[in-house]
Amino acid sequence: MRLKKIIISLLATIALQVLAMAQHHPNPQAEQRKEKIEALKIAYITKELSLTPEEAQVFWPVYNEYQNKQEMLRKEFRQKFKKPLSFETDKEAEDFLAADIKFRQDEMDLMKIYYEKMKKVLPIKKVAKLRHAEESFRQELLKQVKRKMEE
Repeated sequence: MRLKKIIISLLATIALQVLAMAQHHPNPQAEQRKEKIEALKIAYITKELSLTPEEAQVFWPVYNEYQNKQEMLRKEFRQKFKKPLSFETDKEAEDFLAADIKFRQDEMDLMKIYYEKMKKVLPIKKVAKLRHAEESFRQELLKQVKRKMEE
């Protein structure tokens, strides 16, 4: 019972941090959805990895930093190619492919760095489970979106 209270208070603290960050964004409805998804993701990953309160306390700051850096990479890439791409010239197509490869390599490099950091705060088996937990959460989220679209 005590463990449950600690996890709930930890999740509440993280949710408050997400809410504080969301105040800087102009679209409140989109931000509310994003916050809800983030809270569900936190709960899902915490459960799937069977994080103890102590593990969660050291894991989530590292994971959040990783997520923030991933988002910065994505934003940089989207900024570069935000208009509809027509690839009217070979150079445009070549530039896009080179940037896409660089973006994916940067993502992999970031993943390597942060998996090493995570291995310092979690047992290796839990770090290995993280990738699966992230992917299964995404699949579950997509199923829910698909169901809502069919309604």
